[in-house]
Amino acid sequence: MSEVFGIDVSHYQGKINWQKVAADGKRFAILKCMYEAQSHRIDETFEDNYRGAGAYGLARGVYIFIGGASIADPVSDANALLSHLKGRPLEYGIWLDYESDKLAALGVGKIKDLTYIYANMFRQAGYYCGIYCNKVWYENLIHDSLKSDFDFWIARYPKNDIGAYNPTSKLRPSYKMAVAWQYSSKGKVDGIKGNVDLDIDFDGVVNLIAKEPCKKTNEQIAIEVLEGIWGTAKTKPSRKELLTRAGYDYNQIQKIVNKLIYG
Repeated sequence: MSEVFGIDVSHYQGKINWQKVAADGKRFAILKCMYEAQSHRIDETFEDNYRGAGAYGLARGVYIFIGGASIADPVSDANALLSHLKGRPLEYGIWLDYESDKLAALGVGKIKDLTYIYANMFRQAGYYCGIYCNKVWYENLIHDSLKSDFDFWIARYPKNDIGAYNPTSKLRPSYKMAVAWQYSSKGKVDGIKGNVDLDIDFDGVVNLIAKEPCKKTNEQIAIEVLEGIWGTAKTKPSRKELLTRAGYDYNQIQKIVNKLIYG
């Protein structure tokens, strides 16, 4: 397969002529479906964009911004997005949008835990799940297990961003790092007024299949508990809440933890 081009859009782009977008060579579109977790309200253009992109053959994905309110209640956040999607197909899956300073402040371990909560819920609903972030995030805030379990969509723009694609750019992420690259925030596309984010999928595979929910053994999780990855009874969310949301039996995990500590 060869590279294919796409866009990501929201209400900021207004009404889009998807026939012209498709004629301009775009093969996939990642859509904003809902506002951040503070409101969970649906993006005003999502329904039109979902129908329009599909009608002209673009593979559709959505992104979900993980911010402060998302951290406080990831399960409600994920359920809100699923309620808006109503089981409809997403050929290009759901992308976890990692840009928030509040999320970054949690550190590598907590970001990993939140990722698996979201991913398990979306995968169980039948959706592929990937991660969107920039190179600094990838190198400093992404746990190695996430790099193994997820595909990445990396944002890197030139200082003089004029919307041009440069296949030999030093900013282009490696295939080892990413499956897709958001290479401009100032693109111009037929059918869209103003600027739009431009993306490229490196292998051209835009009909993505959901992976199985990420499930580790109770023994593996117990070791992570001892390493402090899953928090404590006083953290928010608490260890019990995080483990339960991720699909683990807290009591079973705790028994193994106690055995490891006390023999």
